[in-house]
Amino acid sequence: MVKPYSKPSSLPGRVLARIFLIFIGFLLGVALFTPWDKIWASALSSIDEKLPTIGLTWGSIDHDGPFGFRVMDFRITVADTPGDLHFKHAYVKMGFSPLANVQLNTGGSKCQFDMYQNGSFEFEGDLNLTYLLGYSDFKGILRASGNLFMPAGSVLPKSGWVDIRSPQLVLPGDKIIEDIAFTSEIKGADMNIRDFSMRLPLTYKSAGTAILNPDNIYLTTFKLDGEMTVGKQSFPYAVEGSLADAIW
Repeated sequence: MVKPYSKPSSLPGRVLARIFLIFIGFLLGVALFTPWDKIWASALSSIDEKLPTIGLTWGSIDHDGPFGFRVMDFRITVADTPGDLHFKHAYVKMGFSPLANVQLNTGGSKCQFDMYQNGSFEFEGDLNLTYLLGYSDFKGILRASGNLFMPAGSVLPKSGWVDIRSPQLVLPGDKIIEDIAFTSEIKGADMNIRDFSMRLPLTYKSAGTAILNPDNIYLTTFKLDGEMTVGKQSFPYAVEGSLADAIW
């Protein structure tokens, strides 16, 4: 005798569906009603307390949620350096790889900064020095890119490289530099300058070394060997000193 067809019960499915809806509702409630701005502000304050030589200040936090936020009027001060670095806003997105993506805005010019779990940092983009340095004696747009490896607790990069270029920069005393380029490799305090060149006020192309000073960046010393061109004639030209001597 054929047994009558028995329809499976839908009760387990309905129970799972309700549990799923409750879980989604809980997540939405957390995302919508958690005071993320206060949580992110507390996180920034905690970072600020753990960096004795660096100070962080900001105006307000918006576009906030569990995976990111935007901080307005963001400023960074570094010990033994004049003034501060001023960003119109910094938009932070949290993830896994990279661990954090930060988009920095310096009055219209933008630079992207990625941080990874192993301590590596990557950055690329434009920085408006006029806005970044608070309308000081430094002016111009820098195109910067690089990759630095800084394990936890390190003061200087264990390894990495930096590339900086600009069509025109204005230094204190209204000194104008055009078509400047700088490329270097870094291992701790040792910097291998692969290229340092400019077109104006004089045509100069060189390579050399530098010793980074972690306590005062302006006390970083360098030695360059290169070639200067005046008119149609070129001749060897070596220079050495500190970063303070070169800028001021």
